[in-house]
Amino acid sequence: MMIATNGGNMTVSARSVVFSLSDDLDLSPLPPGAASDAAPAIFRGDAAQHSGFVHRITAAGAILTMAGSVARGARGAIELPFGIAAQGAFEHGFDSEDATASAFRFDAPLDVVGALARCLAALPAERRQIPRIELRQRLCIRHGDQVDFAWLRNLSPSGAGIETRAPLQVGEAVEVTLDGLRPLNGEIRWAEQGMAGIAFVDELGWQLLMPWLRKISQGRAAAAPTDDMPSALRAVKNALRLNMATQVRSGASWWNAQLNSLSNALVEFESATQFAPLSSLWLSLPEIGGWPIRVVECHGARHVAEFRVPLRPHEMARLSEGVRGKG
Repeated sequence: MMIATNGGNMTVSARSVVFSLSDDLDLSPLPPGAASDAAPAIFRGDAAQHSGFVHRITAAGAILTMAGSVARGARGAIELPFGIAAQGAFEHGFDSEDATASAFRFDAPLDVVGALARCLAALPAERRQIPRIELRQRLCIRHGDQVDFAWLRNLSPSGAGIETRAPLQVGEAVEVTLDGLRPLNGEIRWAEQGMAGIAFVDELGWQLLMPWLRKISQGRAAAAPTDDMPSALRAVKNALRLNMATQVRSGASWWNAQLNSLSNALVEFESATQFAPLSSLWLSLPEIGGWPIRVVECHGARHVAEFRVPLRPHEMARLSEGVRGKG
C-alpha cells in the first residue's frame, strides 16, 4: 500500500489497526512485526503535514509511526481511518530515520467502540470482520474437570489471548465464559509463560460482539469488595467451604462467579455483576451439574441465595468428595 509523504512514498503492509478499550495511552515499544497491524493516518500540524500509520487506538490517544520529524508537544489534528479526526499533541518527538512509534494524546476521550462501529460500517458486507480488540476482563475457563479464573488480554471473532495460571496444553479443548455471553468452545493453540491463545470453534459475529463491547466500554462500576465481610453461612452446620470458580446463568447469558460456601439450602457466591434480591438464576455446581437458585441478599459483590430445590444428602456428599479431591 503506497502512501504519499512529504519526502516521497512510504510502502507499508497495512492490515488492521488494533482497538484498545484501555483508558490509558500505552507508551511501550511496539512488538516485532507490529507494522503489519496498521492503518493509514495523517497528522496536520501548524507547520507541516505528515503521513504514516496508526497501530493502536485507545480512548486517550493513538500509537503511530509517521514520516518526517515532529517535535515533542507538537499540536494539531490527527486524521484516522473511517472518517475519524481528533485534536491533540504528541507525547514525544519522532524521526522517521529510527522508525520508532510515537504516542499522540487526544484532547478529549475518544469513543473507541463508536470508532470500531464506523470501521465496520465502512467495509463491504463480505469483508466485515471485527479487528483485534485489546481489553482486560475476567473470565472462567473450563478444561477437563477443572474450572479456573483467567484474564482476557485480547479478543477477535476467531479467538482470544488470555493470562492464566492453569496448566493448559496445546490442542486441549476448553470452554470459556465471558460475563454476559454464552459459553464459547475452543482449542488451545499455544501456551507459554502464563499466557495462552484460544481458537474458537465457532466465530463470534460482530452483531453479538458490538453490544457486548459497548457494555464493557461503559465501565459499569465493579461491585464493592467484601473481603472483610464475614460469611453469611459461617454458623450453618455442615456448610462446605469451596472457594472455587463457577458460573451463574441469567436468561441466556452467563456470568462468572466465585463459589464461596454452601449448605443444602443456601449458597454464597461473589460476582462483579450485582443481582437483585428475588432474581432467579442457574448456578453451575461441580460434580452435580447445575441447580436453580433465588437471590436472597446482595451486599456488593457478595450474594446469598437459596436453592429452589434443596440439595439431597448424596449430592452434598459428592460435592464434599470433590472438594477433598482438589484439596
